[in-house]
Amino acid sequence: MKVESIDVGKRIKSIRKRKGLTLQELSDKSGMSATAISAIERNVSSPTVSTLVNIARALGESLSSLLGEEEKEYIFTKLENREIIATEIKDVEFKSLGSGLPNQKFHPMISILKPGATSGADYVNHGGEDFFFVLKGALEIDMDGKIFRLEDGDSIYFRSTVPHRWKNAAEGETHLLIVSSR
Repeated sequence: MKVESIDVGKRIKSIRKRKGLTLQELSDKSGMSATAISAIERNVSSPTVSTLVNIARALGESLSSLLGEEEKEYIFTKLENREIIATEIKDVEFKSLGSGLPNQKFHPMISILKPGATSGADYVNHGGEDFFFVLKGALEIDMDGKIFRLEDGDSIYFRSTVPHRWKNAAEGETHLLIVSSR
């Protein structure tokens, strides 16, 4: 079996130049010295994984990209191939509409809430933002004491740091399109 070697230094330099960054600009963004980055680019120094992660972040690239691995540019999900997202919330099913892109910022999903389903008695909050769109049914969402009732075609977009909880407000199932960033 033949193992191909990767010229990480050359890749870093190529990406840096393509993005129009000087060594000093990359140094400022990554928190590393320009001298250290130059040594890596010239293959005089071998970077650690954490160093590569810092350089990748500063360049707006993934670690995979720096290592020359082929990255996914899109995710296509057929209805029958939607992955169920594990959750502890009773009577609710979450199905992913697309995941697996490097540095993915949004997580789209379909949620089906059975009659009486709730997120729980306690408020929840987390980093990022959430978008809920009611495809069918009704949802009551409590945003830190302010109640909103959403019905077919209604939506709400909010910072997820706001304490919130929700419940199915329909007699039957409620179907939601949810897009989260975390």
